[in-house]
Amino acid sequence: MADAGQLARRYELDWLRVLAFALLIFYHTGMLYVERWGFHYKSQYLSSTLEYLMLASSPWRMLLIWLISGYALGTVLRRLRRWQHYGRLALTRSVGLLLPLMVGLWIIVPPQLYAEMVQKDGLTLSYWQFYQAFFDLSHPLFAAYQRGVWPHVDVNHLWYLRSLWKFTFVLLLLAPLLYWPPLQRQIGRVFALPLGWQLLLYSALLFVSRYGLEDDARRDVQGFGYFLVGALLVGQTAFWQKLAVARTWLGWGCFGNYLLLCGLYYCYTQPALLPSALQPQLQIGLLGSFVLQAALVVWWLLALAERYLNKPHRYLNVANRTVFPIYLVHQSAIVIAALYLTPFQLGGALEAALVLLFTLVASVVFVGVFWHLPWCAALVGLKTTHVFSPWQQRLGYALGLIIVTPLALTLLL
Repeated sequence: MADAGQLARRYELDWLRVLAFALLIFYHTGMLYVERWGFHYKSQYLSSTLEYLMLASSPWRMLLIWLISGYALGTVLRRLRRWQHYGRLALTRSVGLLLPLMVGLWIIVPPQLYAEMVQKDGLTLSYWQFYQAFFDLSHPLFAAYQRGVWPHVDVNHLWYLRSLWKFTFVLLLLAPLLYWPPLQRQIGRVFALPLGWQLLLYSALLFVSRYGLEDDARRDVQGFGYFLVGALLVGQTAFWQKLAVARTWLGWGCFGNYLLLCGLYYCYTQPALLPSALQPQLQIGLLGSFVLQAALVVWWLLALAERYLNKPHRYLNVANRTVFPIYLVHQSAIVIAALYLTPFQLGGALEAALVLLFTLVASVVFVGVFWHLPWCAALVGLKTTHVFSPWQQRLGYALGLIIVTPLALTLLL
């Protein structure tokens, strides 16, 4: 096991983080067009065939992001030596995560609710009229939309930030135990197991977590599981060595199980194909294939990245800095574009292309504006190259803490 102070930077995880968040733009654009999957807004051009393409990333995309997030935090925790360091990390992470979430809740996410209400409820108000009503938490306009951090003020796609903040605090509390040398030796034995056994273990845990929990709770349990695995992978050199020699069979396993998953999903969506008595077995098989695909693809992508992406690049640092604010704004840009393109009836392919183009341009403009306003960059989670003095940093964190405290208390209670 590598010493905490000698941990080499894994550039492949930086690349995977950027690519995984970039994939969200295409995935959430696809959600406009899939026929049977719910979304905040739907195009008039729906396709059931597209669902099979979406299945290629649906099982694993967020689990990969959680694992990388856990690894990033784990590398920091392994270097902490004093309780004061833990307190400082808790403060900086709270401001760094909850400040953009607060901006998202009140400014970035509301257009998604507006589009949803236009389509589902026939809302005829202008956006400005809607937005004025949005700040009244007891407004009758939102009587059917009470779910949220506050009534009708929901996180939507920013649930990741809410959960990441909570997971960070849990890991901070667990860190002294998790990185206790005797326990680390036992954890090392788990990661030294053959990859096949590890995959079965993770798949079984994912499978079990699908039962008895509501959607949000299930999503958090699975996310925290991979977040924890990522944090524990720090310094586990034996695991990475196993990945290097398993790349080929992992790839074939992903391909074969994807075909199986598509076949089972087809049967699930065509209930007349099988007797009703076999439907429960079909659902179990579909779920089993789904969670196995999640575990297989995450490990395969780690193996590919370790082989081909474990190197720095002059654009990687910029991409890592900008991926957070782009994640923050991308889904609202997608929904806004779809809402205003709908009346033109452009056809599915052209509409989707324009939605993607608008989202990419809007994301670049969004980042560019805040890049040149470094004093405001923290509001959207953007780390610019501007250097602040120590007193400016302390003042910024103090103001940030004042702003996010109501949100932090609401999330904890």
